[in-house]
Amino acid sequence: MTQSKSLHASPDDAEQAFYDALEHANLEALMELWSEDDEIVCIHPGGPRLVGHAAVRAGWKAMFANGPVHARRTQVQVNQGPLTAVHSLIEQVIVAQQGQTAVVNVFATNVYFKGPQGWRLVLHHASLMPAEQLTASVGPPARTLH
Repeated sequence: MTQSKSLHASPDDAEQAFYDALEHANLEALMELWSEDDEIVCIHPGGPRLVGHAAVRAGWKAMFANGPVHARRTQVQVNQGPLTAVHSLIEQVIVAQQGQTAVVNVFATNVYFKGPQGWRLVLHHASLMPAEQLTASVGPPARTLH
């Protein structure tokens, strides 16, 4: 893997760059955000677990064959330590079908590690939100303890 060009000073910077790359269907910018570790993982909604740079690249290339991914982030929950950050959020993805658009709600988890090249993505896991939770997702996040 070639050395990444951009240095992201925070996981928030890396995440903004991730969603910008999705919005522009920019595969090179997207892949630049991933850690150079061979064990990176990406799971698209309903898709298989993609492990490693070649598999992750192929998955995003196939995704971008349909055009950019327009996703608005909501209800972002952040757990961050000195070297690791976990972002759990809801992506509201705009999908165009047969001349009409719809919003699909997706649960997403992005995990970032801090290394010599700044903050890098090591995991993106996205899954469709169950239908019974669609109305609950509109309001503020619940404060229920488990």
